[in-house]
Amino acid sequence: MMRYADFVQTLSVRCTLKPTPEQAEALEATVQLFTEGCNHALRVAKERGEFRRFRLHRLVYKDLRAMGLSANLAVQAIARVGRKRGSRAKFYQPTSCHYDQRTFSLRLADETVSLTTVRGRMRIPLKIGNYQRHLLRQAESVQGAVLTKGPKGKWYVHIQIRVRTPEPPPGGRVVGLDLGQKALATLSTGERFSGGPLKGKRLHYLRKRAEVRSRLDRPSERTKSVKRLWERLRGREARFVNNALHVLTKRIVEALEPGDVLVLEDLTGLRERTTKRGRKERHLHNLWPYARFRFLLEYKAVLKGVRVVAVDPRRTSQECPRCGYTSRQNRRSQALFRCGACGFQHNADWVASVNIARRALAQGAGSEGLGHGQLALMPGNRLTYFRLLAS
Repeated sequence: MMRYADFVQTLSVRCTLKPTPEQAEALEATVQLFTEGCNHALRVAKERGEFRRFRLHRLVYKDLRAMGLSANLAVQAIARVGRKRGSRAKFYQPTSCHYDQRTFSLRLADETVSLTTVRGRMRIPLKIGNYQRHLLRQAESVQGAVLTKGPKGKWYVHIQIRVRTPEPPPGGRVVGLDLGQKALATLSTGERFSGGPLKGKRLHYLRKRAEVRSRLDRPSERTKSVKRLWERLRGREARFVNNALHVLTKRIVEALEPGDVLVLEDLTGLRERTTKRGRKERHLHNLWPYARFRFLLEYKAVLKGVRVVAVDPRRTSQECPRCGYTSRQNRRSQALFRCGACGFQHNADWVASVNIARRALAQGAGSEGLGHGQLALMPGNRLTYFRLLAS
């Protein structure tokens, strides 16, 4: 079994490029030609019924080289078509280009990258912040990159790096995390992330998307402009959600210490497990993609030396953390928990986070040297509120 301290994480760090006008033209031409190569490989693969990478390479490599792609970019185009499993792409849009270690390099000394283009190798400056700079300096190796063009003509490079996780110190706490409706997240230590503006903006996007979807459902209004509006709206919403989840998970991890064990609700596969979900589960699935949230939380936590575990969330909001009495009537309102047996009363989200942490302790959280079985509770009776703003 792999020791936690030996784990190596693969991350993708998005950086903004600052190309000159001539370099931007070369990047545009490269993405266009790379996409043409991908679509040619896709056509041949469909005609021959052959998506295996090495056999597809024999069929189209010479064609791609004749089109003007470099040897390594031709290989990347074939790999892009061949690596897809399940549903195949019908057509590739000119939005990205894949690079490996032979066609891409990073130089942190002057914060530049070197990319192979149709007009030769070019060194382009990066525009990065402290967070990106910190991750790139931690990298053991650079695996490759993906060049993309944003909706407003900006160029980005998603640099794929391998980072070794720090060895977590012994003696950490076990911290429970509850995802809620009124508060986005509540920790058993008392930190509460309200995120009202984030939720309001997310609901705004959901309503706007429903309006445009209803127009698309009517043949008389299914115009090209409405379809373009739908695509723009989807793109804006996806970018907003991703940024909001990055902000939320960053703040949660900042509230933890190396060696802690973070315990959250296991909502994986909730759609498939049941068709009759509770109001909280419906709300969370409609408002935020849980799988994406958990992925971002886990990769940031592991970089800090925090382990993330998930437990069954059923009835955690109905159980009294003092006496163990469990009843629906204990949850008097969305915000208030009051035990019908012993009279214990507190914030409902905090109670759920405590029960989540206790459930992990009962299952042996901290038995592998991460955490020592100490439940992390807030000091006194006061919650600390953090307001996450919509950008």
